[in-house]
Amino acid sequence: MTVFIAPDKFRGTATSREIVEAVTERCHERGVPTDAQVMSDGGEGFRSAFPGDTKSFRVSDPWGTPVIVEITTFVSPWGRLGVFEMAEVIGRHIVTHPTGEQALQASSAGVGELIREAQSLQLDGLLVGCGGTASSDGGAGCYDVLRSEALTIPMTVATDVTTSFSGAVSFAEQKGVRQEDLQLVAKRLTELRELYQRERGIDVEMLDRAGAGGGVPGALAALGAQLVSGFDAVASNVHLLDRLKKAELVVTGEGRFDHGSLEGKVVSGVVRLADPSTPVLVICGSVDDKAKEIFLRQHSNVQVVSLEDRFGTLKAHEQTAQCVADVVDAIMKQLEIV
Repeated sequence: MTVFIAPDKFRGTATSREIVEAVTERCHERGVPTDAQVMSDGGEGFRSAFPGDTKSFRVSDPWGTPVIVEITTFVSPWGRLGVFEMAEVIGRHIVTHPTGEQALQASSAGVGELIREAQSLQLDGLLVGCGGTASSDGGAGCYDVLRSEALTIPMTVATDVTTSFSGAVSFAEQKGVRQEDLQLVAKRLTELRELYQRERGIDVEMLDRAGAGGGVPGALAALGAQLVSGFDAVASNVHLLDRLKKAELVVTGEGRFDHGSLEGKVVSGVVRLADPSTPVLVICGSVDDKAKEIFLRQHSNVQVVSLEDRFGTLKAHEQTAQCVADVVDAIMKQLEIV
């Protein structure tokens, strides 16, 4: 039997690649063949879903300090793509606890700088993952860098949420913006919506996903980019559907399974594409019981396992990849997969 391994990251405890490697090793110890795919819904780790050569560039972080980031060149079904993720340019990890003023001033200019560099490469398109940003500037910094230039190659922007452009304000506080400054963010977004419509003829408020990543997708859509589901962008480029058809057990998972997992995320996407007759093992760090109940009612071929419930919080957090591999090993024994 073939086991297909396609997890998202377990934020803060294990990357998707670490999970893939641990489960693959355990399967191979049992002589079980595998196929594996690092997955992402558009947030942190998006670039790692695409194998290829990398090229480094120096651009600005959210506060103008130089940072070295990479673009991966990936040969897709539609040609040679350049892939990067905004989180590596203007991510929240750069300053984990910004002051309110820092959070308000965080700029997306570095994203525009990297796009400008990418357009000098010989690419058929550019694919950008936009989750995990520190900025709530509505893409103003990025737009200012690129406003005098047209996009010279097709660009697809992959997001993990469908938030409207004005909805970007709802994520600002968790990025460190003070509650009393949220009205300034909302005002800025309103003014930018008017600017993009005036200069580009596009009302970004009418576009799903424009408010993801602090509103940068809205700015890029005004410049001509296409906004898509992050999961779908990965799945279509790596032939996920065809590969899932060959699996006799599918393993996926993420750090926290909750109501947000039910639609648009990696776990729900993998289950949706898997054959309903193929058993799917969903392993997560922690699980919301109500979300799990809804999910299992919809998918009779799925089993959901919480690492915290099975191993305890400490071990689940400190030995995440090993715990996932242990669960898979136990299920393979149960299903007599050898």
